[in-house]
Amino acid sequence: MRNKKNILLVGQTPPPFHGQAVATKLLFDHEWIDQKIYFLRMNFSQSETEVGRFSFRKVFHLFILIIKTVALLIRRFPCVLYYPPASPHMVPVLRDIFFLIIVRPFSRGTVFHFHAGGLPEFVNSLNNPIRFFAKRAYLKPDLGIEISNSQVKEVDGFYAKKRIVIPNGLDVPAKKCEDKKAENEIKRILFVAGLRRTKGVLDLIETAQKLKEMKLDFIMDVVGLWQESETEKLFHAELSKHNLKDNILIHGKLIGQDKWDLYNSATLFFFPSYYESENFPLVLIEAMAFGLPIVSTKWRGITEMVDQGDSGFLCEVGKCDEFAEAIRSLFVDQDLHDNMSKSARSLYENNYTQNGFISSMAEAFEDVTSNG
Repeated sequence: MRNKKNILLVGQTPPPFHGQAVATKLLFDHEWIDQKIYFLRMNFSQSETEVGRFSFRKVFHLFILIIKTVALLIRRFPCVLYYPPASPHMVPVLRDIFFLIIVRPFSRGTVFHFHAGGLPEFVNSLNNPIRFFAKRAYLKPDLGIEISNSQVKEVDGFYAKKRIVIPNGLDVPAKKCEDKKAENEIKRILFVAGLRRTKGVLDLIETAQKLKEMKLDFIMDVVGLWQESETEKLFHAELSKHNLKDNILIHGKLIGQDKWDLYNSATLFFFPSYYESENFPLVLIEAMAFGLPIVSTKWRGITEMVDQGDSGFLCEVGKCDEFAEAIRSLFVDQDLHDNMSKSARSLYENNYTQNGFISSMAEAFEDVTSNG
């Protein structure tokens, strides 16, 4: 035990509530017995609307974080740095460049946990000298942790010495009612995400319009905060234009029991995302925990989470005809719905629990602190 290296975990925890922050909080909150692990919380964004945007407060926080990180790496030497790299946007990548180039020389190894998709492609698209410094910042970590196999199949632009896949996992307080809903009870479609164009929010409108044309009764519950003002204006204009205000309910941000109640009352989960940073959305884990069939897109790690035709339906991005037909089939065929519900819950129990995630992370930490 004495010869093992320490680990310093640096990462954002909620708020804001997004996948990377939630997964990092699980690591921060866990009581690590066999590892000497220290923690530094990043606090660049305090709400979803601040993510990926520049502010002078963030610059000041960056300098403070660098000082604290270097001090801890020296004090706890030998110490491995664990860090979740940025999403593929300019401001967070510039942050990573400054932070990593300064602090990595003080560590005895680096673990990168890639939550966001598309970072290598984004870095390659940059012009020099930013591309040069970005590649230097991310170059040759001792361990690269991916959260989906689709990311591993892509070319490793950062030349990690070792790459592994650890899917995210959550403890979800799901108490799905076993009794079948009455056939005449209105069907509820649940969507949970940050509200922006590439999360598919405008596809919600078009899909709802097609469901109305099919003479189906439904309510679409939309949970999340608006992240793009222009998309918000367009969404509400289309909502009024197509007379869908009685069908689509905007709940804003919900957490805790209020959110779980909507999951529990839902018939299915609809997630038409093609978000540029999408990789392995935690909301799909939540949906599976509640036994919700999922209608989503053939986009990055989503294809690994949903078993096509077994736990849900995967459609081409933006194909609202396909979305509507998949939803219709789950509305009208109770046996199909119930079988997919059981498959979704089974997938959660077998693959996406918090215990499974923590156990896999513990193995990864043991490997990186025992070698070298």
